Amino acid sequence: MMKPTLVLLTAALFTTSGWTAENVPPSRHESIGIGSGAAIGGLAGGPVGVVLGAALGGWVGEQFDTQRTARVAFEQRWTEAQAEIEALNGLVTSSERHVAALQTELQATREMHTSMRDVLDVQVLFRTNESTLPEATETRLLRLAALLARLDGTLIRIEGHADSRGDPVYNERLSAQRAATVRDVLLSAGVPVTRITTAAHGEAHALAAENDVDALAMERRVDLTLIRNGNEHRMAQQ
Repeated sequence: MMKPTLVLLTAALFTTSGWTAENVPPSRHESIGIGSGAAIGGLAGGPVGVVLGAALGGWVGEQFDTQRTARVAFEQRWTEAQAEIEALNGLVTSSERHVAALQTELQATREMHTSMRDVLDVQVLFRTNESTLPEATETRLLRLAALLARLDGTLIRIEGHADSRGDPVYNERLSAQRAATVRDVLLSAGVPVTRITTAAHGEAHALAAENDVDALAMERRVDLTLIRNGNEHRMAQQ
């Protein structure tokens, strides 16, 4: 009984190979399933069992191979998705850093503008017949000069004035001394001398009446004019 069964098993295996010769070759698992199914079917049910067992074994092997292929494809897609997520996270992190840098730069620019407004509000005023600056005014001028030293394209024009009291020649000399005092403060803070020009107007622009104390005080001054890139347009003045 065993010999006919083995003959039928061998015939079934060769027959199966003949059926699939002109189609796609079976996978390893499918071939194992066919052979195992045929053997089990032959032992269990004779020739009919061989055919049914081979068919069932082939189907099981094919399902196993399909599931394995699907699992490999899924794992590959998962790996690719993880790599894409990591790349996107890196892009987001880089963008966040860039935005943070821009915000920091913008904040620094705003702070500079605020500081410029603050120091440019200083009135560079002098007492009667004096060309020295009060300590508080000099301190704020130093802050302004520190900012101006960083603005390579900015020129500074310094113009000294005096009120109308006294001798015109003396007033012109006094206004020149006042302008020189302001220039020296800027130079001490690092502003290059090549970016500074000075002028002395004496009492030429004095309009206050001799009894108007407040107006006279405003005429004992130095005007600072900031010029960008050689443009004669006045950016700020005191």
